[in-house]
Amino acid sequence: MWTTTFVLTFLFFLIQLGTGFSILAIAPPKLVQMCRLTKAQFVVLGFTVGASATGILFGLLSLFAGDIWLQFAAMVAIACFGLAWSWPNWRPGAGETRAAATWCILSLPIALLTWWLFFGAYSSFPYADIGADVHWMKTAQEYADSGVINPYAAQSYVDLRSAVAGALAGTLGLDLLKFTWTYRFFSILFFLLASYAFVQGIYSASPRKWIAFFFAATGNTLALITNGSLAVASSVVFLGVLMSNADRKASGLSTRPALLLTVSAGATLLVAFAVNNNTFMLALLMAALLLSRILTKSGGNAGLLFLGCVWPAVLLLAHRGSYLFIPTVLVSWLLYLATVRMISAWPSPGIAFLRLLSFGLPLIIAGIVICVAGMRVGYIPPLSANDTFSAITGLILGQRIEGGGELFLGAGPQVATIELGRAMGPLFAICIVLGVAWWWMTRPVLRVPSGAIGTQTEGFAILVWSWIAGCGLSLAVLCGFPFLYRTNAIILSLFTITATEIFCQLLADPGSSSRYRRALVAAVVTLLATILVAAAYAFAWRSDLPLAGYPAFLRPTEIAVVVLLMVAALLTLAPSRLVYICGLAGVLGLGVAVDRAGMSGVIRSYSYGALPDSAAVVSHYNADEIEVARWLHGNLRKGIILSDPYTLGMIQALTGAPGAYLFSNLDTVNEAVAKQAKSVVRAVLQPVEGPQRLANACRLIAPLFQERNSETFFQMRRIDALGGIMRTVRDEKPSMQKSAETPSNATVPASQEAANEQAKSTIRGILGSDENAWDLVAIITPRTISWTHLAADQRVSYFPPAEPMDPAIVDELRASPFPVPFANSRTVVVRIPCSR
Repeated sequence: MWTTTFVLTFLFFLIQLGTGFSILAIAPPKLVQMCRLTKAQFVVLGFTVGASATGILFGLLSLFAGDIWLQFAAMVAIACFGLAWSWPNWRPGAGETRAAATWCILSLPIALLTWWLFFGAYSSFPYADIGADVHWMKTAQEYADSGVINPYAAQSYVDLRSAVAGALAGTLGLDLLKFTWTYRFFSILFFLLASYAFVQGIYSASPRKWIAFFFAATGNTLALITNGSLAVASSVVFLGVLMSNADRKASGLSTRPALLLTVSAGATLLVAFAVNNNTFMLALLMAALLLSRILTKSGGNAGLLFLGCVWPAVLLLAHRGSYLFIPTVLVSWLLYLATVRMISAWPSPGIAFLRLLSFGLPLIIAGIVICVAGMRVGYIPPLSANDTFSAITGLILGQRIEGGGELFLGAGPQVATIELGRAMGPLFAICIVLGVAWWWMTRPVLRVPSGAIGTQTEGFAILVWSWIAGCGLSLAVLCGFPFLYRTNAIILSLFTITATEIFCQLLADPGSSSRYRRALVAAVVTLLATILVAAAYAFAWRSDLPLAGYPAFLRPTEIAVVVLLMVAALLTLAPSRLVYICGLAGVLGLGVAVDRAGMSGVIRSYSYGALPDSAAVVSHYNADEIEVARWLHGNLRKGIILSDPYTLGMIQALTGAPGAYLFSNLDTVNEAVAKQAKSVVRAVLQPVEGPQRLANACRLIAPLFQERNSETFFQMRRIDALGGIMRTVRDEKPSMQKSAETPSNATVPASQEAANEQAKSTIRGILGSDENAWDLVAIITPRTISWTHLAADQRVSYFPPAEPMDPAIVDELRASPFPVPFANSRTVVVRIPCSR
């Protein structure tokens, strides 16, 4: 039942949170007060370290205890200890109960709306887009069935879902497919908590924090906790913590703490890069926490050590993208300190420089966007800086940017512009640019009789800093460096602070504007949102466009939100100040929400291609593939799966079975490996004489299996688990590329018969021939057949085929030397008996 899934999902988060609290318990309790951590910030930190550490600890436990129930009980005990030990640091105090209730009242409906706009509207259980969930679901199901976590399943980090979800599936019967639905809703709630923790660092006691939180919540584009999104969200909170620890007055700023914190964070990055192992990083993190306890007793700089070393180490443990997030946060924080110093003296020439940046940076960004649009439609020849970027990626990641590779798919100004536009949306961009221009023209800066800047100094510094920092980061993203767009959450957080200050200083503060001006602003925003919905989001005027069809999923919701916008706009005419402020904030927040959701719907064609006429949900699998997966899980536990990457991913996710080859995304397969896999499927389908047909298939499979990937080998043999846990984060050469190579010492047989025998011997040595032998199983669907005929630069449709399998192909396979243990209308399971 769904109730059970909700309860187990909540338990999933509690286990990770409690584990994180147990690790943080090594540090002295008063360190929380020394670093001025709020309870929300402490919870975010605890979950960030616990989400990463839980997988590592489960992996270590599986080395010594084969019973999954015993492993689960041990982790529950650790989590309970952490929750109990840290109770004083995270329980709401007497004065915080009202704030917690307010957060719940705002967050629950916003989370439900966000869940629907980004997931629920496009899905219908059990069908959804689980393309990004394939790897962790496969690892979790394998762990649930075997009681051992595959240490080679993660490519560069321990996925935060695999261990706990697999333990819950193997002990309490968690349905992983249902879990992917409930997990998204809890993910959004966590991101809203992170947003609140961030604005607490900016506005510790100001009522502005609720306006900033509402804008951040309605504009949130993070809807799923992955290692990357967890790292960037916690990085945003880290920026808030740094801001809360910075003295907002120029006279209180000191260079020494800023320098020490920056140097310690840089040293942490270098140590993590040198260590190159997550398990060792967890050990170093615990050592740093223990050192902070010692320094606290001796009166050392424990707070700086915690902020400069511990928090960055936690982020690096979560995801390697933190090598980018941490410097971004530190640069943003240092820019704030520089901004405060720049405007501290009056008159200051720095004010003119800040004004120039405030107007110049958006113009440069607009020029880049126009150029990218021109390149997209063909008016401007495309430019590529991949050679320059490859020099950097080769030094840092050990990989160059090559066609078809993962870095290639994340590089370029066009990719960056699309990702930034999907996160921001046109309505938000227009409103914030006009608001900043309006604010600079009115110059809301006061002077006291002594000549210093008056009470609005802090608001002045925060607004200018957040706007320039956000524009500067946007400009850096648009250069097209690989995956730099993943800092979008940091950019949007900065712009949220800008929007909050503009809203408060121009429209909400006492004496800021007249009722007529507030009503005019509300009417303009409502009109712009209505035009966007009617012209672009809710209706697709041209059915031949790739985006046609996707906006229809959100049409009823967007129209309902527009009606709410109109109601909120009328509230701005109310005589009560509280009512008109809430109404105006509702107009802006809901307008941004429908804008970003609509933009996400329009750009879905960029991710999935054109929507087929028969598609009612966004999904890459159908009922027949689910039926095959369940049959395989119940009847063929020792099978290596071969198929197209879309079908292979779905089967692996539901069965935990190993695949014949690896891939990072459903549409990112090493070209050489894909060519070999296609040749095997074609050999199975080729109507030639029976014995020769089997021999051809086995001869083609042998090179694919010659250097099998470590993930599959561990699942088959269960050896070298410790070596897998101690593996490096950055591989010098991806395993899927290694498998594409032919060994240099391989001998070439003198005849066809000798080649066939050598292939059989190779496969028999890998799969075995005794009672513990494994089978190679091919899953054939109409999409698999289409995939075998595609060129290297072509892709099959993301959506499953609507047509059934040709009966002639099924009959021919049944008459072939390949046994067909199962078949339905769209799929055929074929066993390739090379090891027999």
